[in-house]
Amino acid sequence: PNDSQPSLPHRCFTLTPPTIPMTLNHPVVLGYQSGSLLVSTVTGICAIPLHHPLLRIGALIAAGQHAKAQRWFDAIPPSEHESLAFFLDRRGAADLAMGLSGLSLETQVDMALRYGLTDALVDLVDTYGLEGLRKIDMGRGVSVGIVGSEEHDHSIVVCVGAYLLSEGRMQLVKELAEECLEEGCRNEAFVLGSLLMSVEAADAKKLVETAVGPKLEKDENSIVIPIFEASNDYPVTSLVRENIL
Repeated sequence: PNDSQPSLPHRCFTLTPPTIPMTLNHPVVLGYQSGSLLVSTVTGICAIPLHHPLLRIGALIAAGQHAKAQRWFDAIPPSEHESLAFFLDRRGAADLAMGLSGLSLETQVDMALRYGLTDALVDLVDTYGLEGLRKIDMGRGVSVGIVGSEEHDHSIVVCVGAYLLSEGRMQLVKELAEECLEEGCRNEAFVLGSLLMSVEAADAKKLVETAVGPKLEKDENSIVIPIFEASNDYPVTSLVRENIL
């Protein structure tokens, strides 16, 4: 052969595609070759060996063998648990993802809210508390949509509280609102207290009163400043403080 040209082996002319372990992201099976499925994914074409854990997990879930499928979760490294969670979500088994050690709190809360996993959400609130929930959006109510970041009126704390209240977890919502007050998150405490008014008016009114602050007492010469700065981030708080409470 010509020395200036690489030999055929060096050109990597092989009919067997490399079997690189990876998660399946919107796969389309193109065919079968040398013990592997040739698959097209959003990251390109690759070969998935038939012994790949996700193939076993998917097959067991399709057969209704969820307990057996969970035994294979340990074969997926924690760094891939987010992708595994989306894989389970697309196959109608989002509840199986809640116990994954590598899953972010944001993804767990999102799945719990979307699929009504109330007990799992309660456990998350008990475990991470207000501090953990606020780290998701820093209280700003920001999420990412198809056009980028989107700002909403209410934070994840308020969304979680509203959902838990709809599920009859009034005491937990009350504790969450009280924790908001202790941490100075008065806007969220005000919204949660307002929601609680419909089911537990007496205690909820106290929460709302504390959240909006005392009325300003005026006389002819001066204005008495409240012991803490009242919350005016929501325009409605001043209206509630001066005209309703």
